[in-house]
Amino acid sequence: MKKFFNKFKYIIIAVLLLVIIFISYLNYHNTKEIIKDKYNDQQEFVETNILHTVNHVSDAYKIAEKQLNQEMKKYSLMLKAKYRRNPNIAEWNLKRLKDEFEGYNIYIINKKLKVIRSTFKPDVGLDFSKFPGFASLLRKRIKGDEFRVDRLDLSTKTGELKKYSYMPTPDHKYLLELSIDVKDKFPSLEDLSMFANAVELTNRYDSAEEISFYKFNPNNKTVGKLRNTKKPYITTDISEEESNLVRKAFVTKKEQSTVVKTKDNHYSSKYIPILVPSSEEEDSWWNSFVIGIKYNNQKRIQEIRSHRTLFIINALIIIIVVIVFILVMMHLLQRFEYLAYHDQLTGLPNRDSMAEKVNELKADAKKENNKLAILFLDLDDFKAINDNYGHDIGDKLLEAAANRLRTSLRKRDAVSRLGGDEFAIAIADINDKEELDGVATRIISAFAEPIMIDEKQIQISVSVGVSLYPDHGEGLEELIKKADYAMYKAKNEEEDLVVYQSQMIKE
Repeated sequence: MKKFFNKFKYIIIAVLLLVIIFISYLNYHNTKEIIKDKYNDQQEFVETNILHTVNHVSDAYKIAEKQLNQEMKKYSLMLKAKYRRNPNIAEWNLKRLKDEFEGYNIYIINKKLKVIRSTFKPDVGLDFSKFPGFASLLRKRIKGDEFRVDRLDLSTKTGELKKYSYMPTPDHKYLLELSIDVKDKFPSLEDLSMFANAVELTNRYDSAEEISFYKFNPNNKTVGKLRNTKKPYITTDISEEESNLVRKAFVTKKEQSTVVKTKDNHYSSKYIPILVPSSEEEDSWWNSFVIGIKYNNQKRIQEIRSHRTLFIINALIIIIVVIVFILVMMHLLQRFEYLAYHDQLTGLPNRDSMAEKVNELKADAKKENNKLAILFLDLDDFKAINDNYGHDIGDKLLEAAANRLRTSLRKRDAVSRLGGDEFAIAIADINDKEELDGVATRIISAFAEPIMIDEKQIQISVSVGVSLYPDHGEGLEELIKKADYAMYKAKNEEEDLVVYQSQMIKE
């Protein structure tokens, strides 16, 4: 397991980081979709709300119109009857007729489509022939025989809701027109305002930049924009792109949309046709309009960017934290592993670590057809040193002894502290007695000089026993046991080194 982790640790770390970042990205992606859904829901609410308002206003107007239609037809028939009795309209007392007609304004339009008489003085002299689309409609009506009534409409001059009706004279010389300001007849309708609702929606939702209402005259292809607070109340001063989209929405009867991107802003606009059906095809456009809603998408984009920046920062933090965490864990694991396989006092490998190293050296010895020597080393009279100088000095002496053993061995050899003042040494690649003699001599010579500890010179000697693989055994424990036996023999004979059984080396 340890080898597997050491071999693939960087791949494991990379995969772990990728998984964490991927999960973080999924969270960011889900948040982005939530933000999009939030603003889409807002837009849907704005559109549904304004359409609901339009329909609600339209329904209220229909009720009012039904009554107005009946009254206007009644008074128009009275005017027609009066014309039959007295076709000299110059003699008519229009003011008295207006009072009789409950406040309806009266217009008399001649064949040239000019208002020649009216109870509304500002419109006297108004020439409808200058308005081709409407003029065409009036010509048809003056030549007809039927009473016609328009739906409620916004006055271009006053901005007030007006209603108009038309009755041709029997001789088709004049068109008798009636008009009424709706608020005078139905004051409650003044509170039903599409503009007020549009303003409320734009104030409530930052994304709804502007809500506009447009009219389109298919006869002359003119697009007009309705305004609630500024004269003229219908203006044609709009961009060509805006006009084309309104025109297309009206003609195709389908919603149109566009997106405008600038350096600092991002806008999208929708143009929704509201077409009012009419029994008179030629004038159905007159009461129909298009709703234009302009959305400012910048706030949504900024919110998404903010979360994207947060995701990047979080990803970097996660990467740093994970890397630091893994490095700390690796350090701790390595430290725990080191402590598990090393002596805490001297830092030398312990018995378990020595066993792994010896197994490797045994495999090499088999492969190279040579021998492996196991030395068992003991510090002479170490108990007396502890008794005389104390355990602190004894511990420092063991550390110094371990350092001298390290420096006296070859790189491919190994040394381990077995416990107390006992050490095991593995000498690799032994081919003959002379080679082993040289290594053993270096080890014994390493302790010839006294050891300086806390300004105290301590002279120590060592006893060493040797066993050989494979001559004296196969397993490490067996080899150590036999080397230990040889070491005690060396102590008893007061010799520096004893080789077990074969007496290959003896000094």
